Amino acid sequence: MTNFIAIKIHYDHRKSIPPHLKYSKPPSAKEYDAYLKIYREEDVGGNGFHECLNYSIPENGNVQMYLPPTCIPGRNRIDEEFVIFSFTYKTDREMPSCIVGVHAGAAVLKKPKKRKEIETIDGIKEPLIYRVEAPQNLVTLFTPPIDYDFHDGTYTPRLKTWGNGLRNIEEIHAKNIIAEALRSATKEISSAKLSKRVVLERQIDVLNEINSRYFSAASLNTSKPPKTNTTGGISPPDQELGFLGEKYVYEHEVAHAEKIGALASDVEWISQSVPQSPFDIKSVRKIDGKFIDHYIEVKSSRAEDESNIYVSSGQIEFFKNNEDCSSFVFASFDRCGSLKNIRYLSLSVLLNEFDLSPIKFKLQKRYVDA
Repeated sequence: MTNFIAIKIHYDHRKSIPPHLKYSKPPSAKEYDAYLKIYREEDVGGNGFHECLNYSIPENGNVQMYLPPTCIPGRNRIDEEFVIFSFTYKTDREMPSCIVGVHAGAAVLKKPKKRKEIETIDGIKEPLIYRVEAPQNLVTLFTPPIDYDFHDGTYTPRLKTWGNGLRNIEEIHAKNIIAEALRSATKEISSAKLSKRVVLERQIDVLNEINSRYFSAASLNTSKPPKTNTTGGISPPDQELGFLGEKYVYEHEVAHAEKIGALASDVEWISQSVPQSPFDIKSVRKIDGKFIDHYIEVKSSRAEDESNIYVSSGQIEFFKNNEDCSSFVFASFDRCGSLKNIRYLSLSVLLNEFDLSPIKFKLQKRYVDA
């Protein structure tokens, strides 16, 4: 049985993250403390920032989501499938009374799990936890968010007050939310810049997948499980190392942006929301007094092994089309995970220094003349 539910979470207030990438980046210790300060001094939000990664999309595996304690389904439903919509509070200062995203095909864990990487990377003493896992092809932030009024019955049953905890909604409410999110994203993409368009393209794909799975006549009675994301064929680069490399470059680019007079939010860590993007980070350069978008793909490796670096044909094509405003960044780490060297390369420099070795081939049937 599929359960459609609505929960309330605090909006990701971090000004360093643009709206289409909210809830996708680990908080720094400073950002985490700022969140707790708002709670302690103004009683806004919660005593923790566990939802900060609810829409961080991994390259492989499921999306991990935090559920507030008051929103955990009862034990009699714990083994069922959920479609979870995240709403903001009407008192939220940045984004009041909005629907910000969906986790479909979601499974609630019997016990919360700890996000181990946050404590290691950001030095946060209190571990962040998650309570839900959902397939990444059924999870998306809504850009733009959807305004709601729980009195009108469009996206929830008509309620006098919301109160605390989750609210069950009907299929028609869920269908209305997905339809509006799809309509808004389709409208938004027509005027979106490249980095935002990459995010919106993925959002539209996910919304169509959800629409097909739960609301189209052909899929209403399907018993197929949600897609599972896997890798195969070749040994992928070290994902933890890849994250460390991207994190270092992202922070370096933020510092550079602020130094040249741009905003921290002009630097976007795209791969945290769209792992399949041809670039990891959208940064900015100042040329002739103007700020120009600059696209970066980070390749991380051990200092002694540059043989485990992969570049896709899509990345080569993208960088050929954007060679004047793009860079590959090679980040080399030692065995202990400490950064040893970093260098920026244009596509032409990369092609002069390296050969591209094909690792996959399309099979075509061989016909022999009789």
